[in-house]
Amino acid sequence: MIEMPGASTRIVARKDGAIGWLIFNNPAKHNAISMDMAEAVPAVMRAFEGDAEVRVIVIAGAGEKAFAAGSDISGFESVRADPEKNKHYNEVNERSYNAVYECVKPTIAMIRGYCIGGGLDFATSCDVRFCSDNAVFAVPAGKLGLGYGHEGILRFGRVMGFMRARDLFLSGRRLGGDEALRLGLVHRVIPLADLEAETIAYAQTIADNAPLTLAALKRAFIEYEKDPAARDLARAQTMIDACFRSADYVEGRNAFAARRKPQFKGE
Repeated sequence: MIEMPGASTRIVARKDGAIGWLIFNNPAKHNAISMDMAEAVPAVMRAFEGDAEVRVIVIAGAGEKAFAAGSDISGFESVRADPEKNKHYNEVNERSYNAVYECVKPTIAMIRGYCIGGGLDFATSCDVRFCSDNAVFAVPAGKLGLGYGHEGILRFGRVMGFMRARDLFLSGRRLGGDEALRLGLVHRVIPLADLEAETIAYAQTIADNAPLTLAALKRAFIEYEKDPAARDLARAQTMIDACFRSADYVEGRNAFAARRKPQFKGE
């Protein structure tokens, strides 16, 4: 394991071969995310994006009890005490979620235990979500009396559809992993003991694919998830066209013809 820039006491950032790891490390509070933790995320994601060895990023929580049990409510009196502070707090968090969502490399949320509120915002910002069979999901905004930003509602609608997201938000009820799978909130439910190994195996499958193709796919998905008037499909097409001019495309064809595993370099 190699520690990455941006690592701190409560945000662990490291890489293991082609896999980058961002870990919420506040287990005493079920990895509840403070504003300082949220502020650290964009720098970590930029470091992963700039490291050619990192092909895929896994986001997880320390321990087996929680991915992230929401925002750190104990700090709300200081960081959300008035409209101006609350505006700054929301801006910090949105930059953090967007750093994950807009990352040029594939992202996987590895969810153990509680994945609540802001923690679920991070999970829905990832490309793929695997959860353990002890996972618990909820958005308890209505039980706290706080206003939930429209950006977060959009994230949930994008992942599970607005009809299902309404149920989650309006009731504030908790979902287990099996129901989250049925509702389209996660891609796979895995026994807790096997979650990390299966996530790593899947991440390596992604890492073995052509980096330029992965980046072009991510850009295309992001553009299509925008309102039609805001889409920059030319940008996506430019990245798609670059794949066909790449050395990796030659390598892919040659490897297929030779029935061997391709060795992609992102060039």
